[in-house]
Amino acid sequence: MATAGPDETEWSRLYLESYPSVFRALVATLFDEEAAADAMHDAFIEGLRRPPRHRQNVAGWLFRVALRKARDARRQSQLLLPLSWLLGLPHESREPSVADRVLDRITVGELLRLLTERQRAVVVAFYYLDLKQDDIAALLGIRRGTVAATLSQAIARMRHGENRVV
Repeated sequence: MATAGPDETEWSRLYLESYPSVFRALVATLFDEEAAADAMHDAFIEGLRRPPRHRQNVAGWLFRVALRKARDARRQSQLLLPLSWLLGLPHESREPSVADRVLDRITVGELLRLLTERQRAVVVAFYYLDLKQDDIAALLGIRRGTVAATLSQAIARMRHGENRVV
């Protein structure tokens, strides 16, 4: 039976408890600390508007919603970038974030870079957030078999790439 969503105070507490692990998972998936922070804040707002029905997996809910928000933001920025070039406006090239520099030095970060965004999301959710394949499927809106296949393909890709990275 579904329970009522948390009130604002409880939602804030649940969000703050989940923030560190979900933020790190997003940075590992998106490779962009700023985009991860923006997506987390957008997910918080979404939770205020329409809180999750269950409290058991707030981290998973935040991860899924924030990942969706980050993808939406990326699509919007991709639409805006060519317009700035067309108008001759300067576009900013940003310096790599702390997270980018750290991941560049870590073999796992290099191996994650070999993966597609979906593969990274599945690998991070499975190994870092310790979610079961059924939970990952529900969170990402894909079938459990797709999760299993994606995980298998990602591991194979990482094993193959390990020879090149190390």
